Amino acid sequence: MKYRIKAITTFLFSAIVITANVYAAEPKSNTLLYISPNDYNYSVHLSHPYYDYWFQQGPLIAPIALAALNEKLGDIELCKANEMANTIIKIKPHLFYNPQLRVYHSKLVATIYSGSGHLLGTYVGEAQQQGFTSVDMSIKFHLNKVYTSAMQQLLTKLQLNQLHDTSDGQAKLPCGMIGAQGEERVNFY
Repeated sequence: MKYRIKAITTFLFSAIVITANVYAAEPKSNTLLYISPNDYNYSVHLSHPYYDYWFQQGPLIAPIALAALNEKLGDIELCKANEMANTIIKIKPHLFYNPQLRVYHSKLVATIYSGSGHLLGTYVGEAQQQGFTSVDMSIKFHLNKVYTSAMQQLLTKLQLNQLHDTSDGQAKLPCGMIGAQGEERVNFY
């Protein structure tokens, strides 16, 4: 009897956990924003003759992209695990700093996928921002400013009516499929 009650409680607890995980994977919106985990895990190096700065692009670009896309699209969420959506927007940030001219160059590449996995388009937004690399707070200010400018230019090129026209309720694409695609690697050796 003691083992039977223990087995029943274990079964019920696991059923509740599995049910909660299934419902947690369903996002509230039909459009998701995907930023590669590599942008969160690997740092970018801004070199300067007297001051070096390392930062991760993911934590910087995620709030900027979410705010800009929420303003245009209305309701968009960030891919956290393997949620499914009708439309997924993948953003790949690039940044370069020229220390001689003291100019930050940023480029955001947005790739849009439909729920059935078809590529809807690739759009590029670029921006430049003058600034020094001396103090951490000023670098973060310049990085936010250059990424925001690139995102605003990207939104001018993005065809938002195309996103709403292709959303059918039957086909949904998981975020893991976007992340499973190979990213280009740069090998200097």
